[in-house]
Amino acid sequence: MKIVRFKSNDQILYGVINDEYVQEILNFNFSKDIKLSKNKYKKKDIQLLSPVNPKKVIGLAYNYKDLVGEQKTYNDPLVFMKSPTSIIGMNEPIKIPRDKKVWVEVELVIVMSNKVNDIKSPLNEKILGYTIGNDATVEGKYSRDHHLAQSKARDTFGPLGPFIDTNIDTSQLKMTNKINDQIFQQGNTENRIFNDQECVQLVESIMKLEPGDVIFTGTPANAENSVVTDGDKCELSIDGLGSLWNKIIFQ
Repeated sequence: MKIVRFKSNDQILYGVINDEYVQEILNFNFSKDIKLSKNKYKKKDIQLLSPVNPKKVIGLAYNYKDLVGEQKTYNDPLVFMKSPTSIIGMNEPIKIPRDKKVWVEVELVIVMSNKVNDIKSPLNEKILGYTIGNDATVEGKYSRDHHLAQSKARDTFGPLGPFIDTNIDTSQLKMTNKINDQIFQQGNTENRIFNDQECVQLVESIMKLEPGDVIFTGTPANAENSVVTDGDKCELSIDGLGSLWNKIIFQ
């Protein structure tokens, strides 16, 4: 099932998307047990938004073996935060500072379900589904850690989309980051250090998660060479999850 969040006639709705149309979901609460209304919308008549509007946006860094290098044992991924206002959707512009080095990163993103705080639910049931995320990043100030708020949490620095897939095996998905049709990152989720459940467990050890919260699960090698500038077009793709398009605009 592919869930989208969309705008139609100034209303923001959730729906299930297929090749022909979007069918509205009744009273969506981040559960896989959904009820559909009779309302159907042609895709050309709606505006796709970010598939979720989370309260918390958590990121994991150094979670790919090809990024950190092959080792006998691996440290836990680094945990950081992006802001809710970093979240934008498909085809919305990423607004970057004119005088900064900025790069983009392709990431598999976990969306939490309505069972996230049910202690009886296994970890996999706490996950509603998955989408594509773009973890836009400014180079660290004074050459210091670039996982701080001024690097990661800026407005528009967390595009998500185009949909949430609730039934996809994420163990071996190809990932691609293209800027102006040139490939900058190619990776595979099989190279992650922490899998989906371990990512959730790590974040839950730090903070309470809520339905609709999202976890960016890390990026493969060559992120820092994926530098963007004014007018660039980014296309991030993950097998089974489609492609996420955004344009870069200087501000």
